[in-house]
Amino acid sequence: MQSIEVVKTIRNTARAYEQTLDPGRRKQLGQFFSGVPLGKLLAHLSFNPVTRTVLDPMAGHGDLLDATWEVAVERGITLERIDGIEIDDSTAVICRNRLALTPTNDKRPESVIVTGNAFEPATLKSLPMSSYDLVITNPPYVRYQGRKGSGDSLDNARSGLKKVVQSISDESSRIVWSTLVQGYSGLADLSIPAWILAGFMVRPGGRLALIVPATWRSRDYADVIRYLLLRYFVVETIVADTQPGWFSDALVRTNLIVAQRLMGEETRRPLSEKSHWTAARWLHISPSAANDHSLVGNAFASDHPEAALSEWLKKPSRTSIESIEVRNFDLCHEWATLQSRITRYRWYPMVESCSKDLSLFPAWSKSVAPVLPDALRQVLPTDAKPANLVTLEESGIKVGQGLRTGCNGFFYVTVCGEGEGDMMPIRSSSAVGNWTFAVSSAALRPVLRRQSEIVLIEKGSFPPGRVLNLRAWVLPEDVQQVADAKAAYALRHETPPQVMPADLAAFVRHAASVSIVGRGSSIPIPELSAVRTNVRRARTNTLTPRFWYMLPDFRQRHLPAAFVPRVNQGTPWIECNTRPPLLIDANFSTFWAIDDVWSPFAIKAMLNSVWCRAYMEAAGTPLGGGALKLEATHLRQMPIPLLTNCDRVALHTAGKYMRRNTQEIQAQIDRIVLQALYSDNPSGTTLSNFATYLTVQMSKLCAARQRTAS
Repeated sequence: MQSIEVVKTIRNTARAYEQTLDPGRRKQLGQFFSGVPLGKLLAHLSFNPVTRTVLDPMAGHGDLLDATWEVAVERGITLERIDGIEIDDSTAVICRNRLALTPTNDKRPESVIVTGNAFEPATLKSLPMSSYDLVITNPPYVRYQGRKGSGDSLDNARSGLKKVVQSISDESSRIVWSTLVQGYSGLADLSIPAWILAGFMVRPGGRLALIVPATWRSRDYADVIRYLLLRYFVVETIVADTQPGWFSDALVRTNLIVAQRLMGEETRRPLSEKSHWTAARWLHISPSAANDHSLVGNAFASDHPEAALSEWLKKPSRTSIESIEVRNFDLCHEWATLQSRITRYRWYPMVESCSKDLSLFPAWSKSVAPVLPDALRQVLPTDAKPANLVTLEESGIKVGQGLRTGCNGFFYVTVCGEGEGDMMPIRSSSAVGNWTFAVSSAALRPVLRRQSEIVLIEKGSFPPGRVLNLRAWVLPEDVQQVADAKAAYALRHETPPQVMPADLAAFVRHAASVSIVGRGSSIPIPELSAVRTNVRRARTNTLTPRFWYMLPDFRQRHLPAAFVPRVNQGTPWIECNTRPPLLIDANFSTFWAIDDVWSPFAIKAMLNSVWCRAYMEAAGTPLGGGALKLEATHLRQMPIPLLTNCDRVALHTAGKYMRRNTQEIQAQIDRIVLQALYSDNPSGTTLSNFATYLTVQMSKLCAARQRTAS
């Protein structure tokens, strides 16, 4: 570059523009800018000498394109094109000017920054090329809850992608891409279709380079992406940050992914028929590797430390660097792990049986044995070879999430005194004015709302929270609808609801007038997206009416046998529900038995074994603040040993007496579970050493995600 000062000024202008953007608009568009240091690290890992054309289909104000151009100059690579797409007009102008003003001693690459929606075929046709040597991007992260009313909704993205992939000339590939576009979940964030689009724009032999949340391997809705990567790409490098991470305010940690797109012939056979797999590199880079100018500047004493890292990785025998850990990422095992998850999807048989010469028993029809997740394999002692594994759900333990009311501020109340007869004094939340009044105890269900209340359950008492369960009461103004549905109530053997007492009716009417502020707007409680679905119109003799203040029927996942917080600061602890059971809030993942195969105490004992808690620590998602997030999707695939009835009875007995500090009971539970992992009969010493090893590894993982870790 001719002038360091000019480049600095241009980048400072982009940073200043970033600060002027409306936070609500940025969230709606998923505008979370990458920064040049992160872009340079990613670009150096993804460049090769034949790279000539570069695209960022979600370019923002140009961080990645700017960084890529600088890396090309450092590597002596002459780029021919550097193009981008940006949906926001003013942001696209900044990006366009940034590339036009950047000084260079070399021939300036041709550049087009298209303003438009990248998912629209017309926008893609505005690009000068249909595919690129390098597609580098930071896919926009827009959660499905935040997309209402946005022109970039997931439906629009899916619709556009369907049209885009129809241009594929090879029929089998077109079927696979179209199926994956149709198959990703409506609960996915916008990064999923963005990832698919970015992969589609890479020419065969070219590279895909992405900045993604670390949850890309744990979210159910991202399984489509994992399949796409394995089917059409060779994953080369994955880079993970470590605590406190590259983005200090990020809710989840960050991964960089570099993958090379396969040639057409290599992609035609289903993955289940693939015989040759390579191993990718998985890097953990700690913050201590960075200096003020580079994320690896302290690790490599070089004018271009990212280039030095790239060269260091190519060496067959590397000198150890304390701040950078490198391990192999087995893609064959990645496929086995993924396959065990995706056989339940409707899209799976379609993409795995699309070859022209189908066998009599196609691969997708085979049963898939449970696979030990890579995360847990990393913490096992080298001589441990667990056998007889089944998933948690295959063992008879179902997993779900607790109660979502749609508006806790209305449906959750607190008991605030002793009741008289059937009436119980309660206080509403501040969201609806801290009303205090008495209501029939029949309209209240005890609920566990937050982690701090678990200690009350451990002591044998109920927390003070209650759910307003108003399915047996209606407002006076709704009585006529109930009367009109008399025949439906009789046919369904339901008792019609009675009229609310005056105090309760006044509170419900008041709540209906309250607007909840969120995501930049105020919405009346009955109109909230998860509340208005409570409403059900009566149908003659078939359906009874339901009103916004009536929660749907509670399910087993709301009244489980046991539960664990979804967000854990320390090592997760599973607790039994009370008897009769409390409702459990959505802040918790929940467990219950199928056909009473497991008692609640046996479930508690099993899940608090060192084996299961080590899995949770290894497979959960570390959050930016150091906590561990456990979703139902993590837990359903937990591999546990196939236990006998005698084992479950022993776990039940131990679970009755298990507390957080009962070491003897813990050791007994660990022996039962770990012994069942082996096909032979290991000694007591072997089992004790195994449990100790897992405990140490679990503690290390817990410490590594905390803010205090170095």
